[in-house]
Amino acid sequence: DEKIDSMAKKISELSATEGNTDTLKRLNRLLQENGEAMTNLVKAIEQGKAVDVLSAQIEKRQQEKADIEIQLAREKMARPVLSYSDVKFFFEKFKNGDAKDYGYRSALIDTLVDRITLYDGDDPRVEIYCKASEQKIQRPITEPSGSVMGRLPLRYPSIYSSYSI
Repeated sequence: DEKIDSMAKKISELSATEGNTDTLKRLNRLLQENGEAMTNLVKAIEQGKAVDVLSAQIEKRQQEKADIEIQLAREKMARPVLSYSDVKFFFEKFKNGDAKDYGYRSALIDTLVDRITLYDGDDPRVEIYCKASEQKIQRPITEPSGSVMGRLPLRYPSIYSSYSI
C-alpha cells in the first residue's frame, strides 16, 4: 500500500505538470486579456463614449470569449489531470485483480501497452511499447526445448484459400 500511495502521488503530480501545456497557458492568457478588454469597453460605455461602436466591440469580445472557452475545454479533455484518489483507485483495482480472468488481463494490456511488434528471421524478437513512456521492452523469441514449431511448415488457414496473397 505504501508503494501504491507513493506511485499515485508521483503520477498525480506529473499529470498536473504535464497537463499545463503551452497551448493551455496561451488560451488562459487570451481569456484573461479578453476579460480585461471587456472591462475596459464597459467602462468606456459608462463614460458615454461612442456607445454603438463599443457595443459592437463587446459583442465581438463575447464571441471570442466563447470560442476560447471551447478551445480550453477541448485542450483539457485531451490531457485530463489525474487526481491522487483516481490513480490510487486504479492501482487498487488492478492490485486485487484475478490474473486468470481474461477481462482483467485485457484491461491491463489496454491500459499499459501501446503496441507490440514481432520480428521474424535471423533475430526473432518481440518489442512491447508502453503507453506511459517511450520505454520499449525487447525480448528474444525462443522456442521451448523439444518444440516442433520450427519444423512445421507455414500454412494459411483455409479461410484464406480463396484469396490471392
